[in-house]
Amino acid sequence: MLWTSRAKEANMNKISQYYKEIYSETSSFQNLFDSEFINYNSREDKHWNFIFKDELKKFLFSNEISSKDVNLENLHNEIGQEYFSFNTIGQQNNSRPKISDIGFDFILQKESLYHDFLRWVRKKIIKKNFYFQKTPTIRFHVPGIEKRLSLPAWHSDSFFGHSPKEINFWFGLTDNKHSDFWMNSLQDSEKWFQEYSYDREAWKNICFSNDSDFIKKGFINAFEVCDIYDNLAIFDSRCIHTVDYRSERDPTTKITIDMRIILVDDYEWLLVEERPIFVGDGIKKAEFRPGSKYGYHKKSIDEIMFDK
Repeated sequence: MLWTSRAKEANMNKISQYYKEIYSETSSFQNLFDSEFINYNSREDKHWNFIFKDELKKFLFSNEISSKDVNLENLHNEIGQEYFSFNTIGQQNNSRPKISDIGFDFILQKESLYHDFLRWVRKKIIKKNFYFQKTPTIRFHVPGIEKRLSLPAWHSDSFFGHSPKEINFWFGLTDNKHSDFWMNSLQDSEKWFQEYSYDREAWKNICFSNDSDFIKKGFINAFEVCDIYDNLAIFDSRCIHTVDYRSERDPTTKITIDMRIILVDDYEWLLVEERPIFVGDGIKKAEFRPGSKYGYHKKSIDEIMFDK
């Protein structure tokens, strides 16, 4: 069937209506925590930030990329600049430097560690069965790196194919003074998205346009997430957020991991006009459903726990 402009417009109207309804609902995250954002201190129980950091240092050393005692906060000065050149060029912030590809290899190699972390999340924090992103994302934010990305890029992950019912996790592997990670409250996020009639395509068009008024508006009511090395930032996926370039106020390398989960009770594979809407805009075009190559793991966390 040909995808006509009229059919496309009808499709977008239905998706916008879906988002309008979703933003008016109380989410599972709000029911679990009576909030839309929590900063969960893992140091008091099991300091996962340090555990991942230590494993990354070992990985970089074993692959002859860095010294054994590399200071990750100063990584941009301790390894060759060729690791920070962009070798993957995409659209809408899908470009990434070589070090990110190396980080991806690290994450794949440490799947058992990732699953241990998720078991802990299930037991200590969420306490409900959930599907989870098969492969989390590790990001390297380096001061002075060539500005190939359009930052800040205010967004909710659901604007790029994720389900708005997901729960976001974001934490640092480096002990930085500033996170450069900013977030709007859910109320402010809904009000802002409403100005675009809940149209995620219209939002994306301005998100990557470097429009100064749009960027400034995001910061008016936003707060910076603090202490990213001792805490796990966990938040309602509908909250609009962004990262910014590393700057003179904190000229250190920042390394973060982010992932998304969705309660089994919340999971849905939604089709509009026979087309799935939970398909990522990234390089891999991930389908956010269990068992897809770049989406959710085929098993829920309870099934993973049973395996062990």
